[in-house]
Amino acid sequence: MRNQMLRLLGIFALALIVVLSALSALYQNYSDDPGEYAISAAQLAKVLEHRDTPLAQSYPLTAVHFPHELMERLQGGEIIGLDNGDEQILFYHLSDTNVVQIGPFPQRQQENVTQWRLLFIGAMLLVLLAAIWPMFRDLNRLQNTAIRFSNKPFRLPSRTSRRSTIYPLAETFRRNANIVLGYCQMNQDLARTIAHEIRTPLARIKFQLALENKANESNDGNRMIAQATGDIESLIEKYLTFAKIEIQEQFISRKQNALNPFFSTLSDSLEVQCPDLQIGYYFADGNAWFEPDSLTIAIHNLVTNARKYAEDRVDVRFHHDINRCVLTVEDNGPGLAGDALELTDAFTRSATDDQGYGLGLYIVKKVMMWHDGEFQLDRSPTLGGTRATLSWPNSA
Repeated sequence: MRNQMLRLLGIFALALIVVLSALSALYQNYSDDPGEYAISAAQLAKVLEHRDTPLAQSYPLTAVHFPHELMERLQGGEIIGLDNGDEQILFYHLSDTNVVQIGPFPQRQQENVTQWRLLFIGAMLLVLLAAIWPMFRDLNRLQNTAIRFSNKPFRLPSRTSRRSTIYPLAETFRRNANIVLGYCQMNQDLARTIAHEIRTPLARIKFQLALENKANESNDGNRMIAQATGDIESLIEKYLTFAKIEIQEQFISRKQNALNPFFSTLSDSLEVQCPDLQIGYYFADGNAWFEPDSLTIAIHNLVTNARKYAEDRVDVRFHHDINRCVLTVEDNGPGLAGDALELTDAFTRSATDDQGYGLGLYIVKKVMMWHDGEFQLDRSPTLGGTRATLSWPNSA
């Protein structure tokens, strides 16, 4: 915002310079004829005070040698003023056939109008600065508040004075921001309430099924109920993660992480979650900038999504340089369908997916947005299935 204010002041200063230059040119164009000369009383008194020779002398026209242009002006009846080189001026006038020389007179000091112009421009800029500074100060506060609110929503107090020129804008933003915060809090409370209310009966069902399975392990109905409760529990976990990402419950801040322990912890958790998959990890030892918790969530979602389509193998590859980090998750499944680009929207499922909930890839997309990165889907050149590519700046 400070740059915008300085830019406005610069434009205003340039406009003042142009206007003053134009007015000066118009004044000189329509002022007295430059051929007319006037001697001040001070000039005349100074000459007469120290004058030993006549003030005016006459010379024959033939004895005066002027350039052709000056001679024409002289013969036209004009009075010509010439500088003798000693900061004095001599005037010449044609009288009959003689040229009358008057002077010399000390030259009149030119008025220094440049400093007055600079003072005027400076004063106008100070007036403009005093007028617009409160507005830009309030706009800068509002901009910083909007940036902090976009990072993590919070209730905005009414800090802008009613006398401020941007008060209507600031007040409208405050009201809308508090409305958005209310929706976010309601969404969060609703998600937690639903999760709690559903998890309690689910725990009872699972406990009862465990008791019945001990008595009758071949009961197909119990196995179907167990699978259904597992699906519901998975849906709850997905939705809670989705709600957390959507309302930015925790603001993501990238930090430098050692890759070896990060992928070691990731491997342990994915081995428990996907025991039927062969997951390969390919990365160079070193450090990279990312937020480990959210990136772990993103990789879990990608591997879980690949598990539904892969035959038996998923590769997780990570490489980085001084500027960028790139992570890919690819499988040996059938590959992408025609609706791959739409799958990154919330609650959007593939036409062939009867198990997902349309949240996994959207969460990955959100994590990359928080990392100032990109998320792409294409076909894996090595395994033949789908390849998900995450890339983000390797910096804080």
